[in-house]
Amino acid sequence: MKKHIFRIIQIGSKEDLPSRLFDYFIVTCIILNITVAFLYTFSELSAFYGLFRIIETLTVGVFILEYGLRLWTADQLYPEKNKGKSVLRFLLSFDGIIDFLTILPFFFLSGFIVFPNAQSRKNIQTVQGKFAV
Repeated sequence: MKKHIFRIIQIGSKEDLPSRLFDYFIVTCIILNITVAFLYTFSELSAFYGLFRIIETLTVGVFILEYGLRLWTADQLYPEKNKGKSVLRFLLSFDGIIDFLTILPFFFLSGFIVFPNAQSRKNIQTVQGKFAV
């Protein structure tokens, strides 16, 4: 099962339909997440903030699941290393760092880690909005 999941979450080949579908799904989640982050900066769209939050939460949930699967299958990516070293190698790899940085802001900006109340999130969104293009 682990090997099958590894094949699916790696860059797909044209012959492997589940892998290709996964790639399309992840790209769609990335585009949705970026679009929602951009739309959050417009106060005129505040009526849709609830929907934006749902989309953001779902897409980040997908990214977290993908990150977990990549950690779980790291020994398939680095078969010459033991489980611990293969996970560490993935964590310190370019892809591992990018994947981690993709999910980290969600926890900080949602108040899950650092900001204990909604006002802190609103202050951060205000600052983000001032720098939006």
